[in-house]
Amino acid sequence: MKKQLLLFITLILITNCISKKMISPKEDERQYDGKLYFATYNEAKYPRDTINNGPNDSLSLFRNKWYSKHLNSLKEISLFDKKDENLKIVRYTNLGTWSNPFVYKMENQTGQIILTYKQTDGLGGYQTGKIIKEHTKKVNLEKWNNFISKANDINFWNMDTHDPNIVLDGEEWILEILIDGKYHLVTRNNPENNDDSEFAELCNLLIN
Repeated sequence: MKKQLLLFITLILITNCISKKMISPKEDERQYDGKLYFATYNEAKYPRDTINNGPNDSLSLFRNKWYSKHLNSLKEISLFDKKDENLKIVRYTNLGTWSNPFVYKMENQTGQIILTYKQTDGLGGYQTGKIIKEHTKKVNLEKWNNFISKANDINFWNMDTHDPNIVLDGEEWILEILIDGKYHLVTRNNPENNDDSEFAELCNLLIN
């Protein structure tokens, strides 16, 4: 009976993997030729190692394509190239290796605060999907002010963009803030477990 149950579970897992049409990250990123949502740095000048992680507010081409394909599937706009526009936007994107990508975006539209949540049925570490959840609502100005105050308290604007920890699995937490032409990007992997609890708390303010 136990052998039959084990065989049944194995067949379900195999079927699920096939139905998801899982594509390796490297293969998928090579195929993506859509819009890039972040600046790309010169990898010849900044080779990836434990000391040199590249300049702030830009990503390697591989990571840029990885993040961008999911933001594209979430039907988001790029923020890094909107510095000349009068926008006030904060956006937290979560890409878990084996979970559905989601994004929380809060916009201050002349004092009216709009919070948007989107989620796709893709896998954050693999292929994109289609939007399965999308909600937009007005929130009070206090929520915006609390977020900006927390960002200033933890010195967000001076945080390194790149995660100093090299992690091969988990969740990518991607936070962007664009306020009146001032833009900053910070990425961390599993910040709640890697001594980045304050950064995690900041991101979670958009959720709670």
